[in-house]
Amino acid sequence: MSELKLVFHVNENDRWPFTLRSVGNLIHSAASGKAVVVVNGSAVRSFSQLELEPKLFAKIAALAAAGVRFALCEVALNERQIKRELIPDYVETVPAGIVEIAKLQQSGYGYVKA
Repeated sequence: MSELKLVFHVNENDRWPFTLRSVGNLIHSAASGKAVVVVNGSAVRSFSQLELEPKLFAKIAALAAAGVRFALCEVALNERQIKRELIPDYVETVPAGIVEIAKLQQSGYGYVKA
């Protein structure tokens, strides 16, 4: 079986439970599964200290440790005045979330709108 590669697009905070459950299912069910979670829009607010949710971040940290890549849109962060230093080290930023999604799709990732 070939490697399963999915990009999950999260742009609303209420979509985190579905997204994290789906990403977990992929990496635990498919031995060769790869996942990238691209976060833009209002969902980047989850990464500000004002909306810190320990259970959410524990799940994100565990998935990141398992090899899942989390990429936050710098445009969305800047629009919401969220500083990079608030972002955990295991999360990266990308110049534009939508461009990152397009690049991943070009490289063979399937798209999942969370």
